[in-house]
Amino acid sequence: MGYGAQAIQVIKANRVLLKKQRTFKEVKEMYLDSATKTTLEFKEVSPEKLAHIKADIRQKAKEDAWKEIGLYLICTAIVLYGLYWLFFL
Repeated sequence: MGYGAQAIQVIKANRVLLKKQRTFKEVKEMYLDSATKTTLEFKEVSPEKLAHIKADIRQKAKEDAWKEIGLYLICTAIVLYGLYWLFFL
């Protein structure tokens, strides 16, 4: 029974927003305030440390690739065995 009252409140709030007339200048200011550029600050890393991080990422990518290939091979073997069992036994 409480659902109707909440819906009515939402409708009233939406009407208030629609009735509020904003000038172009107000809308432009609101947009410019919300669209400010943010500057990102990154940590400075030495070239040796950066090379080490890149090597770690590449090593992890290779390991993940081998795991994925192994998973595909296992799944393929299971499907082929299932088809063999279904059609020939």
